Amino acid sequence: MNRKAYASILAIIFLALAFLTGCGSSSSSTPPAISVAFSPAPPTSLQTNATASLTAVVSNDSKNAGVTWSATCGSAGACGGFSPTSTASGTATTYTAPSAVPTGNTVTVTATSVTDTTKSASATITITAAVVPSNNYAFYLSGLEAIGNQIDGPNFYALAGSVTIDANGNVLGGEQDYNDGFGLTSPEPSGDTITGGKLTVNATTGQGKLTLITNNRNLGASGTETLGVQFVNAKHALIVQFDGSATSSGSMDFQTLPSTLSGGYAFTLSGVDTGYFPLVAGGVFSISGTTLQNGFVDINDNGTVTLKTPFTGTISAPDSFGRGTITGTRIATTFNYYIVGPEAIRIIDVDPSASGVNSDSGVGSAYGQGTDTFSDAALGPSVFGVESNSAGSLYAAAGMFTVPASGTFQGVADDNELGNGVVVPDSSISGIYSIASNGYGSLTIKSGDLGHVSALGIYLTDPNLNLNDPNNRTGGGGALVADLDPLVNGTGVGTGVLIPQTDTSTASFAGNYAFGAQEYNYDNFWEFDFVGQGSVSSPGGVLTLTGTGPVSDPGGLFDSGTAEETGATFSGTPLADTTNVGRYTLLRTNPTPNPLAITVGDNSAVPFNVVIYQASGGQLFWLNEDYDQASDNFYSVFLGSLQQQGSLTGLPAAKRGLAKSANRNRNNNQ
Repeated sequence: MNRKAYASILAIIFLALAFLTGCGSSSSSTPPAISVAFSPAPPTSLQTNATASLTAVVSNDSKNAGVTWSATCGSAGACGGFSPTSTASGTATTYTAPSAVPTGNTVTVTATSVTDTTKSASATITITAAVVPSNNYAFYLSGLEAIGNQIDGPNFYALAGSVTIDANGNVLGGEQDYNDGFGLTSPEPSGDTITGGKLTVNATTGQGKLTLITNNRNLGASGTETLGVQFVNAKHALIVQFDGSATSSGSMDFQTLPSTLSGGYAFTLSGVDTGYFPLVAGGVFSISGTTLQNGFVDINDNGTVTLKTPFTGTISAPDSFGRGTITGTRIATTFNYYIVGPEAIRIIDVDPSASGVNSDSGVGSAYGQGTDTFSDAALGPSVFGVESNSAGSLYAAAGMFTVPASGTFQGVADDNELGNGVVVPDSSISGIYSIASNGYGSLTIKSGDLGHVSALGIYLTDPNLNLNDPNNRTGGGGALVADLDPLVNGTGVGTGVLIPQTDTSTASFAGNYAFGAQEYNYDNFWEFDFVGQGSVSSPGGVLTLTGTGPVSDPGGLFDSGTAEETGATFSGTPLADTTNVGRYTLLRTNPTPNPLAITVGDNSAVPFNVVIYQASGGQLFWLNEDYDQASDNFYSVFLGSLQQQGSLTGLPAAKRGLAKSANRNRNNNQ
């Protein structure tokens, strides 16, 4: 090889070495790619509204900028959310699943590097939305409001609606109608939309709270209403409004939508007319398709009574919340209704008010009559309770009677006419009654036997339908009641129920009870409402009642410093009336005083004179009959019920320890 060729070969070798050396140097200076991974592994399924803690760890990020979080799904804008939406590497965020199952049933959660936003620098997980069982509940209330226009004090108002609640207590949606007859109403025909909320319930006592977020900011606290809830069983609850904006009493019941409403119904309604005077109505009708037919209505408009006025009307098909419209009843231009079940609907007057002019308002119920053809023989031993609404003369009465012969009755009753200053305790009553084949009837108490309460319209219902708890097929039968006394008697504008008396044994008055009442007083023309849960027992042979519950008191009767007291206590020693078996008293003036003591907040117990009438061990009425103008504490009247608690298994959102209870052993009687 010559020297020239040798030199060329060396040059080529040196160039190759230089190239290889340069390549090696360049490769070693490239940083590793940024990567994102979940740690620990996130869940792959979540229930609606459930939360999960998610953590992303970022590797090879010299800036240590962390990640941003996002969620995508088949329902735009409804894929859940994060708090916070950006986190440092290894720091958790809380993801909240959407309130409704999204289209496609899945959500893709992505953590993306802030430094490198390419797909390769992110981590994703697909979460399947687990379907949470939910149920609809129909509710209704009436009482007094602190919001809205005021005329000589707080106004009457009525509220009815339907709400969907899932097994976790989340409110998924609903509809409602509000009407105070004085300008504060829900828009019609749409009503208010319930967009969310929450139910919390004590699994042992059945006591809790329900918030309803609505799109009507005029109601409640800027559109959010709060209800105190006391479940009697898993399908039935007593409720009060509990947010300071208003106070009222009513019920909430599991909703079952039939394919159609049909057959005969009895109904009553209580409210105000266009002059803001008290008005009640009652009667019967039947439904065939979209037609109301064979209707008869009694109306007591501030003491002006019209009887058995014929009417017909139309009824629209219900929507998915069981809400529909009734027109042409001769009582109001338009009612909306909410179905509880095939034989129970709540009705609310939604007539609008013209500018500067009051409208009418009212709320009530219609109950099916089954397949029975009625007669005087349909009425037997019974217990009744009737109470005015908050407008007009305030009063309540309760009693019991037997039927010694068809068409006649005799018994005992108590009456507290707060507006007239008349209290009639332990009064013997007698009289006559008549019932037509369609269940339309009347019951007349002998004049003077029960103060000014004498003329009652009675409208009979299905013997298998429990009027206090329409999902319960035991303890059924009876009638709805409207007081039809003229104004000359000084009272007479009220509604109530009459139910069969089947068991007056004191031994049956035992176990756990849900209870409630609506009280009226002349302390600033307000009312207070309460629900509660407690036990009745007989230690040493002495009957005792103890319980706890929320009291709604915007008028400050108890002067506790708050309009809503969650932990009020109730206690008393019901004394059996040996002369009138099935009647009990809790009195301040007995030789040994044994009143119903209600303790609210840190105040001393307030004693109330109370009488109780027992229809059975499962259903009782209690009536407050205090009248003492010298003390506002005793210048009041209330009527309510005690309902024996059944099984609470299956309550939505039931948790332990949310409320106190005097007795934590449930009585699964129903």
